[in-house]
Amino acid sequence: MPWWLAIYFQKITIIINMKKTSILLITLFFCSLSFAQNVSLTVNFKFLNVEEGYDHNTKCIVYIDDEMIGESSEGLQTKGNSFSVSVPTGEHQLKVVNMAEYEGKWEEHTIENNYSVDCIFEESHNFKKNEKLFLVFNLDDVMVAGWKKAPKVKK
Repeated sequence: MPWWLAIYFQKITIIINMKKTSILLITLFFCSLSFAQNVSLTVNFKFLNVEEGYDHNTKCIVYIDDEMIGESSEGLQTKGNSFSVSVPTGEHQLKVVNMAEYEGKWEEHTIENNYSVDCIFEESHNFKKNEKLFLVFNLDDVMVAGWKKAPKVKK
């Protein structure tokens, strides 16, 4: 084989290997993007059967795998609220805790703290796309949750 043909084949081999390496790097880059994606979780919450004189200032806090990732703005129970947080994709432990302001301090809205119901939602959830969670805190009964649309609750 002539020397120039050997050099030609050697250069072609180098070019092919460079293309394979480039394709591999590009593929790894896009795969890493897909694993690091976040989705939006919108939490809507409202209260039913709030007794006159007990319309507390309230807010909700969202935890993913025991790490706080966001909270709603403050507002009265009778007004309800909605807010969004960014959540990593995949299976996670979700916890939404309603907080009530009592005598200038924030505390969990739970029976243990002398409220009528526990206003805590907790479950394991697989986040694949943007989600909406609806929470209805019925102070005469229980908390009811629904994904995608608000649950129907008797007042």
